[in-house]
Amino acid sequence: MDFTSALYLGARPVTFPAGLLLTSGRPAALQEPPWQRQVGQAVARRQGLEAGLLAPSTLHLFWDVFRLAPRSAVIFIDQTMYPVGQWGSQRAALRGLPVVPFRAADLPGLARRLHVCRQQGRTPWLLTDGWNLAAGRPAPLARYLALLAPDPAGVLLVDDTQAFGVLGARPDDAMPLGSGGGGSLPYLGLRSGKILTITSLAKGLGVPVAVLAGSAARLACFERRSEVRVHTSPVSNLHAWAAQEALRHDARHGDAARHQLGQRITAFRQALTTAEIEPLGGMFPVQRLLLPRATAALALHEQLRRQGIRALLLADEGRPAVPQLAFCLRADHSPADIGRVTRCLAALARSTDWFSPTAHVLIRHEHAPEL
Repeated sequence: MDFTSALYLGARPVTFPAGLLLTSGRPAALQEPPWQRQVGQAVARRQGLEAGLLAPSTLHLFWDVFRLAPRSAVIFIDQTMYPVGQWGSQRAALRGLPVVPFRAADLPGLARRLHVCRQQGRTPWLLTDGWNLAAGRPAPLARYLALLAPDPAGVLLVDDTQAFGVLGARPDDAMPLGSGGGGSLPYLGLRSGKILTITSLAKGLGVPVAVLAGSAARLACFERRSEVRVHTSPVSNLHAWAAQEALRHDARHGDAARHQLGQRITAFRQALTTAEIEPLGGMFPVQRLLLPRATAALALHEQLRRQGIRALLLADEGRPAVPQLAFCLRADHSPADIGRVTRCLAALARSTDWFSPTAHVLIRHEHAPEL
């Protein structure tokens, strides 16, 4: 039983048309098939943005996107940002742009830094993940936009890889993940010309391609300035076709899968709460357990493995020496799958000291702002 895959809506086979060439042999800057451009546009529309462009990966996009930033720009980056975004900020630093880490929990501190930036006549670019896995909630994107409002050229750059395909518009008790699968922006009801998104489709839609989306003017500028569209291979026709088919399939069946995924998350959390185990992650497919000792986390991981249950060991940013145990829930997990893993965890909580009351006190004390 596998809880290590991030294919949150479940895996499905793709049938490719006969005779589809893998690649034209031309860079995207020279020739990009119109139907590939339509895939990028479809992703952008789901996010409520004007235009989108396909790329082989988020790394390709993060390598290039800061070419849009003026020389007066300052890059403000959430210090918990996913590593690929951090690599992009290092590329910005190589261009000579200042890179300033910030904490999402310290918005007053960020506001002061942005004020200094404004007083110096510089342009802020604020970089964050759309969904904060560590906190188990979306990033405060509306607050970020409000802080950027006085800066006409300010940009909010969002990596929405985790949320796209999983979260959507108008979440409620019946559809806690929302509908449409457009990610963090429709989930939070946000639209703004200041927003750029970089999104991999590998999580929610199961296709390893990425899309840059934002205003039509910024995307046109990106096309003119991009180096990776000139010097690297374009998205393969097979991956672009798979992305197109995944979007079509999701338009027909995605909300049913998101509803089912929400049920699995709810069942997992309720069963563990009944067993007095406190999962972190909110209503998101990645559910995490924090244990008091590294030995407990490792022993639990090994015991689950022996029982045929695969989970992930993740580094805990607050306590690097103590890993977290994480479970990636998917829509294609059955109720029996959820029942089996939660019964196993409950039994281990009763028969070991791995889930001690001290651990729960520690979790609430150290991570209270994130819950």
